[in-house]
Formats: sequence, structure tokens, C-alpha cells
Amino acid sequence: MPVITAVADQRPNDAGSPAQPAAPLSWSERAEQWLQRSPPFSFSLSLHVVVLLLLALVFYPRERSDEITIDLSFKSEFVETEHEEDGVPIEASEEPEAEPVEPVADVEEPTVKDPVAVPVVVEQLVDTGTGATTQKVVRNVPIGSLLDGRQEGRREALVRAYGGSDATEAAVAKALVWLAKQQQKDGLWSLQGPYVDGGSQENRLAATAMALLAFQGAGNIPDAGRHKDVVARGWKALLKKQLADGRFDLPLPSHHSLYSHAQATYAACELYGMTKDAAFAEPARRAVGFSLVAQAANGGWRYAPGEEGDMSVTGWFLMALKSAEMGGIIVPESSFERLRTFVDSVSMEGGSRYGYRLDSPQRPPTGMTPAVSAEGLLSRQFLGWGRDDRRIAAGIDYLIDSKFFDFEADRDVYAWYYITQVVHNVSGQPWDRWNGRMREEVPARQSTTGAEAGSWDPALDKWGHIGGRLFTTCFCTYMLEVYYRHLPLYGAVADDP
Repeated sequence: MPVITAVADQRPNDAGSPAQPAAPLSWSERAEQWLQRSPPFSFSLSLHVVVLLLLALVFYPRERSDEITIDLSFKSEFVETEHEEDGVPIEASEEPEAEPVEPVADVEEPTVKDPVAVPVVVEQLVDTGTGATTQKVVRNVPIGSLLDGRQEGRREALVRAYGGSDATEAAVAKALVWLAKQQQKDGLWSLQGPYVDGGSQENRLAATAMALLAFQGAGNIPDAGRHKDVVARGWKALLKKQLADGRFDLPLPSHHSLYSHAQATYAACELYGMTKDAAFAEPARRAVGFSLVAQAANGGWRYAPGEEGDMSVTGWFLMALKSAEMGGIIVPESSFERLRTFVDSVSMEGGSRYGYRLDSPQRPPTGMTPAVSAEGLLSRQFLGWGRDDRRIAAGIDYLIDSKFFDFEADRDVYAWYYITQVVHNVSGQPWDRWNGRMREEVPARQSTTGAEAGSWDPALDKWGHIGGRLFTTCFCTYMLEVYYRHLPLYGAVADDP
């Protein structure tokens, strides 16, 4: 760094003789001399600096002792400070390197203890429908946790326990991928496309409800599951269509009205039971409320509210109301009592088979088929008949013999869907016999190439020309999800696989 020294002033004399030391200058003379020698901008700069210093002294706010300042900032527990050692500042040391973290392996789903255990029977508060104080009723059949088999970790255990396979699970996965591709821009589905082999009639309410039931059957809900976004969009769109009285306002054939409402109610109650999300509670309750109002005097449901019921539509409402109970929604006991009366009215062969409807009290029920017989038996199971009831055993023998997965000559996925549930609830040897064929035939018939890969062809199916490819795909998917869609109604038995 250069050193600056001061040099004394020297002035020449008048005679030009060598300069003699001059007398010391005063401060005013020195200032005048400096100003004369300095360039103009130096004077201006100095003057501005002086003025700014004076303004700062005048306007600088002085601390007020009576003013309270509240610091709402969040500070670290550790504060960096600058220290000195022997008058020399110590520079802040660099942060220590973080210790290496071991990579975390993929976490396996917890093993589920006794995954096929029967749900616990608990006392339930039910509305008797008489206006009296609610009563404690012990159900003959446990309901509360039948949806729990869809949980991660438990699904896999149930597939193994009840005879599913990698092939059945792969078929479900492919079917859900196909269904996801068919979701339309507004979030709903259609019975008529954009896939090939659409149904002969459009019913977007039924199509959407059936698709959502397929996704939910494998554990997909709006915030969980591989297809959570698809399910979220579907429910957002469908709930926008729900009216204050619980109905869903979508155009559809008049004779599909209650049928479709039952399917949508079934799906809505499942959704609430699986999520326990308050946002889905009120839509489910409203849908159930309209269902109860629509129940006919004979205890069943058909095409219009109050119309004398048939077993086909009534079977869907039974599952809707039972799904409501699974989610904790109270259903009046009187509704189930009336439903029992209806099922009694279409009972045949001592209760082992069922007709479609009762045209006249003086005549036997009409339209007895494997499909409606399976619906009648499933209703009996949920309404309290036991696993070992001989009427159920006789009915299952008839169903297995009459509908044993003949894809070529007698395809009927609607009947197979209901039979699968009835036999799965009983389990044991009947289930081994039925499932041994189902788990082979249904995946083998799934389309594997082209745009429709993952779906099932509706050709040759009894109802395929009406419901179309989405209809047959949903029902085949339900069958292959049976291992975990609902926990077995009666629990495991000794000869289960």
C-alpha cells in the first residue's frame, strides 16, 4: 500500500532567490488553497455529502421507549454468531457433511393375520321405522367389515386363500386398464362406445355405476389405488348429476330408471364405506333415502317408485342397502322386513329357487331362471339364512348344474356374477367346484389384442346385445374380484383351500 507523506509549502522571494520556508498557513488559507486547486466536481461532491449527513442527523428516527415490537418470525434453534479470539475474527466453519443415508428397500405390505376371518358380530342401533326409539338388534349375519378385503395386503392373502391366481389378478388389471380408457371427457361412461360392440340402448348412469363398482372392487378410491384419478373424475361427474331427493339426473330408458338408481346407490354406499369421507356420506344417504321411498308395498322394486317389485331389480337394491349398512348408514329394519316378505312371495321349490315376480297371489311366481334364483339365494344369505341351510345347499346344486361356464352355448355373465357370490359365501366344496372352472374360463376368454384388449366380447351372451361390451366386461371383472370384493359372509370353513 503506497505511503502518503505531507510536504511543507515553500514560496519563492520577490528577487527570484531560492525559496525560503514560508510562514505556516492558517486553516482558512489552506481551505481556500484546496478549493482553488480542486476540480469543480470535488467541491460539489463534498457539499452533497455534508448535506446528506446533516439530513440523516435530523430525520433519523429515535428509539421510543414506550413502543412494543412483537416478533412473529420463526427462528432456528441454532443462531450463527461471529466470535473473536485474541481480537481476530473467527470465520464461520462450513457445515459438516451429512452422514450417508442407507437406501430404504421397498416396504412389503404387512401380513394380515387370519385374512378370511368372519367379521365380528356386533350389536347395531337400527331404525325400526316405527318412529319409536332406535333399538339394539343383533344381526344374524355380520355386515360391518365385509368391505375390508379390498385393503392392500389383505387382497393378496384372500386371493391365495380362496383359489385365485396370478391369471385372475392379471385379468382384473387388464380389464381396469380397458375401462379407464373408455372414460369420456366429462368423467362418465357409456354403454354404446367409443369401443366396438356397444349396447343397443344408452344408459350412462348404469354404465358409470358399473364401471365404478369394478374399480372399487379392486380397492380403487379417489385418493388411493392405481386408478384413483379415474375414480375421482367419475365420482365428481356423477355427483354433479345427483338431485336433492337422491336421484341421479341422467337421460335413460324409463324402464331402466330404478335399476340404474340401485346400481349407483350400491356404488355410492361402497365408496363411503371404503373411504369414510364425510364428503361422500350425504350423497350416499340421499341415494338410500330415495331407494326407501321407492320401495313398493310388496317389499320389492321394479321400474318406477311404488311399482310391484321383481327379483332382478330388487336384488340390486338389496345389495345397495346392505352396502349402506357396511358403511355405517342406518337402514330401517322395517325395510328389510318388507324385503323378506317379497322374497318369500317369489320363493319356489321350498326356498331353493326363485321366480322373477308374482303376477297374482293366486298363481305361482313367473320367470324362474338361474339368474333370479341366484339373486333370491343371495338375498336369503344377507337376510339371515345360515351357511348350512339345506335350502341354500339345494339351490347351489341346481345353479352349478344349470350354469357351469359354457361360453359357447349358454353364456350368461349376469347369472354367473350372482352365482359366484352365493357359492363364495358358502365356500367349501361347492366353491372349489365352481371356482375351479371360473378361474380358468373367464381369464381365457378375455380379449388380448387390439384396442379392446382387456375386455370381454358380448357376442353370444344372453344380455350382451343390450348391455354391450362394457356390460360384459364389468360383470366378468366382478367375478374375478370375488376373492376380496366382500369377505366371506360366514367366514372360513375347515375344507377351504
